[in-house]
Amino acid sequence: MDIATARTQVTGAVLSSQVLGRIPVRGLVLVGSVALAYNYSLQTLTRGLSLQTPLAYLALVPLIAVLLGAINFRLEPKLRPIHDRQVDWIIGILLISIAGAIDFLLPSAYTTDFWQHRIDLIGLPFFAAGVIALLYGSRRLWALRWAVMFLFLAWPDPYVRFLASAIGTSTDIALYAVTASLKFLPVAQPIGNATFVVTHNGQHFSLAVGSACSGINSLVGFVILGAAFNTIFKGGILRRVLWLAAGLILVGALNVARIDLILLAGAVLGESFAIDVLHPVAGIIVFGIGGLSMLAIAPLFGLRIPQPPTPEAKPTPSRPISDPPSVRHAARHLRVATPMAVGLMLAVMLAVPDASFAHYDSLVDAFGSPTLGAIDPTAVTVSGWQSAPSSSFDQASSYFGARATWQRVPFSMTMPAATGVPSSVYLDVIRTDDAGSLSAYGVQACYNFHGYTQVLGGSSDVGAGVQASVAGFRSPISGTDWSILWWEWPFNAGGQTRYERLVLLAPLNSAGQSGGTSTATFQTAQSTLESLARSIVSAGMNDRATTDTGTLP
Repeated sequence: MDIATARTQVTGAVLSSQVLGRIPVRGLVLVGSVALAYNYSLQTLTRGLSLQTPLAYLALVPLIAVLLGAINFRLEPKLRPIHDRQVDWIIGILLISIAGAIDFLLPSAYTTDFWQHRIDLIGLPFFAAGVIALLYGSRRLWALRWAVMFLFLAWPDPYVRFLASAIGTSTDIALYAVTASLKFLPVAQPIGNATFVVTHNGQHFSLAVGSACSGINSLVGFVILGAAFNTIFKGGILRRVLWLAAGLILVGALNVARIDLILLAGAVLGESFAIDVLHPVAGIIVFGIGGLSMLAIAPLFGLRIPQPPTPEAKPTPSRPISDPPSVRHAARHLRVATPMAVGLMLAVMLAVPDASFAHYDSLVDAFGSPTLGAIDPTAVTVSGWQSAPSSSFDQASSYFGARATWQRVPFSMTMPAATGVPSSVYLDVIRTDDAGSLSAYGVQACYNFHGYTQVLGGSSDVGAGVQASVAGFRSPISGTDWSILWWEWPFNAGGQTRYERLVLLAPLNSAGQSGGTSTATFQTAQSTLESLARSIVSAGMNDRATTDTGTLP
């Protein structure tokens, strides 16, 4: 090989290395690892984009976090390196372990409550932070801290708790403003109950403004967008708060203008154009105008977006021909490739439990709202069993709250029972507004208090992600033992979340049996209760909750 050929090969290798160096391989691995580990959690958020819900904009949080991270790399392209990679590995593995504990351990402890509160999304920022520490080091993790913390905004539970009280107020304010504006723009007539009558070509039709149309969607969206900009802006904290407050006022005012515009379109162009053409896009347009307007006037609040530093020219390195690039960069490539491989491997491990969360979807939607209606125990039908009239217990309000109810429906077999199979079963249904009261007055605690001895215990999957508790209790005196199965789940009561405990109780006659009911009899009764529970859960899946959001959702 002559010198010219060798020089050409070296130059080509250097150029190839420079081209590959421009591809953010570590960044792609970072985003891919997070997307893989939380594949189902992120999918459920994405589904919300097509829904008329105040939480629809939460699907944009991960994307905005990625953009914030990219901006951070532009603003701080070079950080002083920390050569002790052991610290990076310790921090990274610790953070990923926290995310793994949330996904692997908490679902079994919380069952349906896990998905109702979307605890899986709490682990998302921990995993992202851990992978950043592995790939880029702890110093870069600190520089990206706001982008990582921004991921906590994808957690729906705090919004749900806040919106429960804010939606009513937001709707009242919007309706008051729209009604006042119609005095100057008489295109509709308010008739009460959030309804307006519009006249087009002599024909009357009504448009109702639902809670989602009150502007709460846009307000939540601007809080998310404003929080992102506030991590970038340069300026005092008070200036940022004032800018955010002004943005919320502007977005609220623009939403009133949007409703007026829809009413005006209905009066001029008809109901079909107003609802089918203008309404689906008006919200997005108005929100975009509000966001761009607030960004444009940010300097009036003394806020500015910093400019990235000017890149310094890098001289082309000259290396001896005898030192091939493959050898020169092998050690560096290994140091970079190892954490990427570990990050992808850990992402695959977390992807398995995350994908398994799909079975909770039948009970709770992506934003933690129950999808089931209340089960009517008197209407429950189970093949091979016949129900009798129900009875109620007045003690419900004493234990579970003023609005709590407690119903009991007896069931008896319609055919001769096999040996060991209970011929009668009771279904208790307790409903309450306070989930904590169900924990305070548990089934096991009740039987222990009355002196029963628990001889069996455990859990059973009765469908739809419901893990029911099972137990066998022996009477303190000769008489009736009990095999019991119970579970608790949330249900939607006209847009409000309430809680329900369903208990199946099988009385077992222990008379004439030495030592009480045998373990085999308890197990047979338990199998019977599990079969009944699966039938009830399956029937409950067909009783979906419906919520009226109005004509203009």
